Formats: sequence, structure tokens, C-alpha cells
Amino acid sequence: MSKNRLEAFSDGVFAILITIMVLELKTPETADWTEIIKPAFFATLSAYVLSFLFIASFWISHHTIITPVKSINQKLLWTNNLLLLAVSLLPLVTAWHGRFPNAVAPNVCYLLIYVLSVLGLYLLGQVALSHVATNQQQFCQQTNKIRLHLVVFGLLALLLTFFIPQISSLAVFAILIYWLTNSWQRKKTK
Repeated sequence: MSKNRLEAFSDGVFAILITIMVLELKTPETADWTEIIKPAFFATLSAYVLSFLFIASFWISHHTIITPVKSINQKLLWTNNLLLLAVSLLPLVTAWHGRFPNAVAPNVCYLLIYVLSVLGLYLLGQVALSHVATNQQQFCQQTNKIRLHLVVFGLLALLLTFFIPQISSLAVFAILIYWLTNSWQRKKTK
């Protein structure tokens, strides 16, 4: 299989997930301005925005992992599919999280899917290392080490979420901000 097919399939999955999530958004009940500031609408919309950023960052990370890859094998394909399996559960947990923003179970599941997805990126990065040119391996290894640290942070936040459910959204947001600022800095020094 060519690298282009893997990229096209993955891009399609990411695009479909964003489409499913936006279709889950419900229009306000009335045409009154107060509808958009109601807690239920705000919770749903903020869960969508956070999840959109989640998927966007994963799409970019996926691109970063796959671009330097020279060849594709079965192990890389299956690792990619495991990543997509974790990410594909995001619309479900986003809707649940948006509907019950202060409940433990939806928040734990939301953060768990995030952590599993970061773990999927980490594993994909590890498998991809053997398919990357030698001069790019150090940068890829450093990037992947950061992913592993984010998994550990996510697991610690997951434990706290059992006691303070809102930690899940804060943890996902913190990881996103950290990842974005760190990735821009790494690209400047590359």
C-alpha cells in the first residue's frame, strides 16, 4: 500500500469525525439571544470547540508523523488504525461530555479517549521511526518523547477527574496549549 492511501484514509476519518460532531450540535430552542448564553448550550458548544481543536491537533500530529515515512508496512497500517479507533470515539464522548459537563462518567470517558488517542499517536510515532530517514529520527524521537509525557500527565489528570470532573476539560485544554506552543518552538529550532 502506498503512503498516499494511508494519508487519504486517515484524512477522511478525521474529516468525517468533525462532520459528525458538528451535526450533533442542536440549534437553540428560540430566536432569543439568551439561548446562546444558557449553560446547556454553552457546555455543548465548548465541548465541540475543544474536540474540534483536539481533532485538528491530532490531524496535524498525524501528518507530522507520516510525512517523513518512506515506506508503509502492515504494522504501521494497523497502528494507524488503532489510533483512528481511539479518535473515532470522540464524537460519542463529546456529545456525552457536552450534555453532562459536571458528571464524573462523561468527563472520565472524554479524558480517557484523549489519553488513548495521544497514546495511539505515540505508538504510531514509535512504529514510524523505523521507516524514517536517519537524519530525521532524532527530531521524531524527541517529539514522540513529549507525547509520552502527555500520556502520563493525562493519566494523572484522569485520576483527579474522578474527584473533580471539570479537570478533564482543563487537562485537555492544557495539553493542547502545551502541544501547540511546544511544536511551534521545535519547528523553529529544527
